[in-house]
Amino acid sequence: MISRENGFRLPLKWKFPDIGKYAFTFVSLLVILFAVYSNSFYGDWHFDDFANISSNPYIQIKDFSWENIKHCIYGLEQKQPSRPLSYLSFALNYYFDGTNVFGYHVVNFTIHYLSALFLFLFIHNTLKLPLLQDRYEKIAYPVALLAAFFWAINPVFVTSVTYIVQRMAAMAGMFYIMAMYFYLKGRQAEMSSSAVVFFLLCFVAGFASVLSKENSVMLPVSILLFDLLLIQGVSRDSIVQSLKIIIIPVIVIAVFGLIYTGGLSNAFSRYDWRDFTMGERLLTEPRVIIFYLSLLFFPINSRLTLLYDIDFSRSLFQPWTTLPAILLILAALGFAIYLAKKRPLVSFCILFYFLNHLIEGTVFNLELIYEHRNYLPAMFLFVPAAEGIIYALDYFRNKKFIQIVVAAGVVVIIVAAGYSTYQRNGIISDDFLLWFDNINKSPRLSRPHSNIGRVYFNNNMYEKAFSEYEKALTLNDFGNKQALAVQEYNMGLLYFREKKNDLALNYFKKSTAFLPDYIQTAIHIAKIKMRQNNIPEARRIIENKLKKYPMNAQLLELYSLILLKDGKINEARYYAQKCLGRNPDSTFSLMIMAETCRLKNNYAGAFSYFRLLRLLAPQDPFVNLALIELYAETKNSQKLASEIRLLFNLQGSLTISEYIKELQKDSMLRVYVPKRENISGIVRNFFTRPSNDNSLLPSGETGA
Repeated sequence: MISRENGFRLPLKWKFPDIGKYAFTFVSLLVILFAVYSNSFYGDWHFDDFANISSNPYIQIKDFSWENIKHCIYGLEQKQPSRPLSYLSFALNYYFDGTNVFGYHVVNFTIHYLSALFLFLFIHNTLKLPLLQDRYEKIAYPVALLAAFFWAINPVFVTSVTYIVQRMAAMAGMFYIMAMYFYLKGRQAEMSSSAVVFFLLCFVAGFASVLSKENSVMLPVSILLFDLLLIQGVSRDSIVQSLKIIIIPVIVIAVFGLIYTGGLSNAFSRYDWRDFTMGERLLTEPRVIIFYLSLLFFPINSRLTLLYDIDFSRSLFQPWTTLPAILLILAALGFAIYLAKKRPLVSFCILFYFLNHLIEGTVFNLELIYEHRNYLPAMFLFVPAAEGIIYALDYFRNKKFIQIVVAAGVVVIIVAAGYSTYQRNGIISDDFLLWFDNINKSPRLSRPHSNIGRVYFNNNMYEKAFSEYEKALTLNDFGNKQALAVQEYNMGLLYFREKKNDLALNYFKKSTAFLPDYIQTAIHIAKIKMRQNNIPEARRIIENKLKKYPMNAQLLELYSLILLKDGKINEARYYAQKCLGRNPDSTFSLMIMAETCRLKNNYAGAFSYFRLLRLLAPQDPFVNLALIELYAETKNSQKLASEIRLLFNLQGSLTISEYIKELQKDSMLRVYVPKRENISGIVRNFFTRPSNDNSLLPSGETGA
């Protein structure tokens, strides 16, 4: 039997029982979490992953120079530090393995595992505090273990772990719970030296949490609440003492808020590009938070998605659930305050949840709803549930059958939650399945259609992409003007690919009207100008962008091409060299260098760069044709034969003339443009010269 008297220990014998309990926790958490997340380690990039990681030049570092680190920690806008520790972690991933998703997922999983461990340690030690030990000491281990498991395997947190960019939320949560654990150990320390060490660790972990994501700024208030409720105990004197020092966390929150937002005026700005006002957000968020609670305790896959379709609250009665949601939250807060003295643990768990939704659930200009926002607030939400289960087991200590039923129920809950998490990972890991699932669950939203259209576009399924893009624009429910501008850019990109320049330009201009700093739009407008042979206008567009983003690799590469097309060969080389200084493997810049050498009859330099390109892109058709011209010019018959052999392999069923005609398309956007008559003539001459050893070519191959 397991009961209060034996501390609810498992029927296993350990030589060192305390070590055994911790070892069981650490190993079982690892095994179960690995099982439910095992299908996530090769999950695709999604949504905000592209802008923040895979297409973010600022985190794609080659070394750890201060310039690179500074660009990295200043985030996307490069105005002030923005979640610097999170971006630095992405940069470290990129440094070691580029954009291979496996490493990013391993780090995310490790963060989640450590969060669960520290959550267990914190709960376990909290339940042994003097204020709580009479009630909880004998059941501290099973309550902590069960609460940690319920939290760790909840399907709601899949988007915090498997959706790579939400490492920001997971990292913030990990350092947050570490800080609270170290604070607890510091308060328990008998020696002053130990207390100093723990408080220092608390400060470091807390600072790291804030540097990971802004909502962690509530940590000082959480610690103050924890100390008041669970260490000091609620009394008139303790409340007065807490009120005296509350100014400290308020100052901390204000300082970090001003740093992150760039000033008080920016903190509440940009509602003009939302579909809702600040007042509507304040009215809607209580409904969102109640919905979060329902998801956390009933997280079936049919209710979970990435983007939710939620109606704004226009007033207290529209929709009618607005006022009940507000009253329900006020009742929960009132109940928590009422329990503060009698049941401080339950009171703390309730207040902690609502306290840590304040930043993302009130006045700030953010999206209305995302599952990952529950990662931190919900950490203690399952403690009362775990306590209730353990008390049920204890209450029925003499009724073995009922104990078995309760225990079996717990196993069923854990298995069901784990299976739902595994299933959810199967959807979240695949970009197409994610958006297909989202469309089924939120068919009125535009962004799922926009994103599945992008998946089709990237897989060369252009008709399906166009259909989804049109649906997105027709529905016109993007949630904000920025998302609409991104869709207009996507539509422009589709028309750009089809060389419908006027239509593409129209959409790019619409997008630019709201996103004037989006570099990709400027790049494609400049490319359209190049197609129209308007080199001066293309140069002006890119020069204006380079003034603001002087080290952007894509701008530098395009500018070097513009200069090359304008006959400014030396200037083109200069900007290509700048690109290579940042990325020695840039094939575009190497092609610029090779072509400028070729145009200047610097054959040694041209061969050097083309050989580098051959190593990076062995099957590149432009390198192949350029080398054919160079080897013919330098009369290197053996090398020429090798390149002609490769040409025959690359051209497939096309004639040489047809093959080169295909490669000549969009010639203004090509660094090297092969001339059909030159290549055909070289191949023809090669076969008609009696001195050539045609046995170097495969049997049956003929000339042009």
